[in-house]
Amino acid sequence: MKQAYLITAYKDFDQLYELANFFSETAYVLIHVDAKSKSITDAEIEILNRIPGCEAFRSQVIRWGSFTHLEAIAELLVRALKKEDVGYLHLLTGEDYPLFPAKALDERFLGSDRIYMSYIPYAEFTDAVRVRYRYVNLMANRNLKNKLLWLLQDLAGRLQELLGRVRVSIGDIPESRLYKGLVYISMPRDAAAFVIRYIATEGASFWKGLKTCQVPEEFFFQTIFLNHKPFSEQIVDQELRYMDWSSGDGASPVYLGPESFEQIEKAREEGKCFARKFHPYLSAGLREKIRERFLSL
Repeated sequence: MKQAYLITAYKDFDQLYELANFFSETAYVLIHVDAKSKSITDAEIEILNRIPGCEAFRSQVIRWGSFTHLEAIAELLVRALKKEDVGYLHLLTGEDYPLFPAKALDERFLGSDRIYMSYIPYAEFTDAVRVRYRYVNLMANRNLKNKLLWLLQDLAGRLQELLGRVRVSIGDIPESRLYKGLVYISMPRDAAAFVIRYIATEGASFWKGLKTCQVPEEFFFQTIFLNHKPFSEQIVDQELRYMDWSSGDGASPVYLGPESFEQIEKAREEGKCFARKFHPYLSAGLREKIRERFLSL
C-alpha cells in the first residue's frame, strides 16, 4: 500500500517541484494547478508529470472562498482512489512543507484508520460563520477577498434577511448538524471513498447546497464524517499542520520564517507532520534548517 498526497497549488513552481520529488519517493503525488495560474506554465506541469508517481493537471479556476476549490479537491480524491494501492490520503497546499522523512510518514499512517481533522460544532459557530450558509452567496465563484465584492455580498445578505430568506441548513442537513474546520485533513482510503459516494447519492442535496455558501470547503469533511458512523468514531480532533495565525488578516496563516523554527520543532514533537505557509524567499532559511535537522536532506 502507498499514501497519496493531494496538493492544490497556483504559484511557486520550484517549491511545488521540491514537494513532488520529496513525497514521490514513497507515495503518489496528485497536484491540481489553478487553471487561471500564469505562475505555473503548461511546460512546468509537464515537468511535474515526468516525476514517477506524480500526476499534475489543470481543471478548475479557483477563487478564494468559492465552491471551485472544493470541486478541485473532489477531483483529486477521485483520481487518487483510482489507484487501487492507495491506503491513506493527505490534503496539502503548494505552500506546505513536511516535517518528517517520507518513510517515517508511511510508517505512521499506512494501516491507520484515523481521520485527522479539527472541528467545531454548530453550537460554537460565531455569527460570522453562520452567515456563510444562511444567505445565498450571489458571488459564489468570485474572489471574496476582494473588499468591494465582500461588501456587496454583505449587502445582499442583509437584503435576504429583510425578505425573510434565511437558510437554516445546507441542502437537507439542518444547521444543528453542521460542523466546521479546515479542509486540509488526513484520512484513510475508505473515508475518502465514502465522501465521493456520499456526494453522488444521499448527500447530493448537501453538495448542491454548498455551491452557494461562502468558503464551503470548511463545512465539507467535518459535516460528512461527524454525521456518519463509523467515521465519527475514527476522528482525531487534531491538526497535523503547524500554522501561525497570530497576525495577518485572519483568513490565512502568515508566512513562516527562520524565527519560527523553535515553534515548528515543538509542534513536531507534539505530532504535527507538516507546516504551512512557506514563501519561496522569506522561508528559504527555514526550509533549509528543516531539511538539515528533520529530513536528512
